[in-house]
Amino acid sequence: MKKVLYSMMGIAVVALVFIANVASASACFYCHYQPEVPESLRK
Repeated sequence: MKKVLYSMMGIAVVALVFIANVASASACFYCHYQPEVPESLRK
């Protein structure tokens, strides 16, 4: 029973990581978006 539970948890982790990666990649334009650094942080 524990083997089945561990394998299901492993599959869930892989699926959630994939979903997080897709969601974060869609937030930027082809993964090349770099916001402008504020002047106060350049020093």
